[in-house]
Amino acid sequence: GKPSERRASKKRKLDPDIWGRVKKVRPTEFPKELHGSHDMDPSEPDDYIKVFTPEGSFIAESGRNTVNEESYQKVITIKSPRNFNHCFACITDDNAENLVFCSKCPRAFHRRCLNADGCSDDVTNLPHNWECQRCHRDKQVLPTEESLDQLTVLSVIEKAFSNMEKDSYFKFGTILLSNIYQILNQLKKHDHGILFLSPVDPREVKDYLDVVSRPMDYGTISSKLEMGSYVNDIAEGVNAVELDDDYMTAMEKILFHVLRDIEQVYHNCLLYNQKGCNYYRCGEVHLAKWRAFYKKFVEDRTGESVKIHLNDFRKSCKLERQNSNRVRHFQVLGGDHPNRKAVAVYDPDIKMIVKQYSSKTSAITAAMILKNAGYECEVQLTERNVKEKLKIALEDDSKMIFGYRWIFTDDLRSANFKLKEKSLAFGNDSLTSPAADNIVILREDKLSGARFRGFESEQSAFEDWSTTRAAAINSVSGIGDKSDFVNNFLDGNQSIDGVVWRRVQTNSGRYDDVIADQKEKSRVSENGRFSEENDL
Repeated sequence: GKPSERRASKKRKLDPDIWGRVKKVRPTEFPKELHGSHDMDPSEPDDYIKVFTPEGSFIAESGRNTVNEESYQKVITIKSPRNFNHCFACITDDNAENLVFCSKCPRAFHRRCLNADGCSDDVTNLPHNWECQRCHRDKQVLPTEESLDQLTVLSVIEKAFSNMEKDSYFKFGTILLSNIYQILNQLKKHDHGILFLSPVDPREVKDYLDVVSRPMDYGTISSKLEMGSYVNDIAEGVNAVELDDDYMTAMEKILFHVLRDIEQVYHNCLLYNQKGCNYYRCGEVHLAKWRAFYKKFVEDRTGESVKIHLNDFRKSCKLERQNSNRVRHFQVLGGDHPNRKAVAVYDPDIKMIVKQYSSKTSAITAAMILKNAGYECEVQLTERNVKEKLKIALEDDSKMIFGYRWIFTDDLRSANFKLKEKSLAFGNDSLTSPAADNIVILREDKLSGARFRGFESEQSAFEDWSTTRAAAINSVSGIGDKSDFVNNFLDGNQSIDGVVWRRVQTNSGRYDDVIADQKEKSRVSENGRFSEENDL
């Protein structure tokens, strides 16, 4: 940040009662409030698309919630280790300073162990993006892994699926299933295999089932193959996909469900864990190894219908991961409570809600999660004072937390709140505010009439308009020069994302008369609100 910002941050750390000014935290970074898998956000349907002002609320124009990128703090990612502090050559835990880390997988090694592990690189001068030798082995089936005990396993599988003997695909299908069973045994012994050996315990990973809808693991698949459970599961629709495909026999459908379950193991891992962390990388390692086995022993022996459905499943998994937003979150013990007062995180610049929490307690928790993540706050927050600071922010319209007002949602909906009047400037907070006598152009909200900034000349207003135009979500017609601004916006009726620029028009031509008019309108509006409602 700027030197002045750094000095202000240092003063806040020394004095917890000093309130400064910081950029906003992106709305997507505010943690979710969950009760089990239920999102406790208390919003009504229109809350996030409404503009809330002390004069009332209304539905916002499209693009109203656009905020200049420079207004936000830099996103701080949820930090997770990328590698394990464990030498995979000598199978020994050690401190990070004694290990070298692979840039692609979660493995680490002692330098002294690398050559013995097959590394041909100069271990004293490894590149920053060094990949270990085992990463290359993950993508192939090694000679020692090619031997499959066909007869012994085949007899077990044939017995487990003996009630399918009349199926035309039985013989070929059981051979493939026995190959898959043995591949699973190889995967269990592969690096990190223990992570996928048995079901994830939701008592230890408490939010796992909030994210993963269909848990799966190597041990469960092996057991279902040994017991022939896939036959009954498919018949009864238990964790089964309804395949409306006349070209697939019953055994082929079983094969598809087995392959789907294996892919599900990796999908769950990649879905739940943060991309790039050590556990996510474990999923990538095993997915690569499985795909190598699949290509060598399964793919060419599988019917086209099975492959088509499997590819469809893979695509759906990829899409789910792309759409998944693994945001920060926290759990609350109780469900909905009638005495709780919801708290809204309110952006006073666009006059819209960016996030809501069901209670002050949850709002406090959310604030501390952001603080502990490393985001800058206007005031020093600690576990001891956060309750007091939030109380101050809820009562004082000049106090902000993480760039936002925190207001009781009921007060917003009933327009029972005030907004701190801002000095109107050129569009750059570092510039001196124009003298009241000299302001000739105002930047306003088209619907609410709220004034944002004042300008002393057409040129300064034009520069602000150009910046706004470049950042607009909705396309703006015109060539974008000064005559376009003057003719179509300043002297016309066009707007950008609900913002207009207009000339000051008062009897005296003085800007302070405009402010006086605005204050008088606010006073009359506040005094007359209930009589207007009665008239309606």
